[in-house]
Amino acid sequence: MNKEQMKFWERAYKIGMKNGWCSGRYALEDGDYIVDEDRLNKNSGSEITDPENLLKFFKHGNWCLGQAVIYKNLCFIQQVNGGDEWLTIKDFDNEAIAFESISFESMDYIEFEDLISRLLRATKSQCIHLKY
Repeated sequence: MNKEQMKFWERAYKIGMKNGWCSGRYALEDGDYIVDEDRLNKNSGSEITDPENLLKFFKHGNWCLGQAVIYKNLCFIQQVNGGDEWLTIKDFDNEAIAFESISFESMDYIEFEDLISRLLRATKSQCIHLKY
């Protein structure tokens, strides 16, 4: 990740740590044994720059809790251990906001490409009101 993406990752990480699913807090409260490496941590994030590879990433499946990926100004953080439920965060002029939870595994490339395109074009207001 370049310097700008690293700053975005830091903002997204803070949001994810406040999320009880991504951080593993809810699993721990339920009595599950989870070590730091098995939930969102500073090393959870990576960057993918190609939309086809991004879809392959999501299709791989069985993601651990807190696994994260950045694509342009979007960050997706896994909320379900071994699942497909991604907290979606978008960066707006150095302010990141979480606004959606998305499952990707069942999407074909056309659906996926359309969704990502809409997410990238969405304004802050559209994201907040889930009208993208």
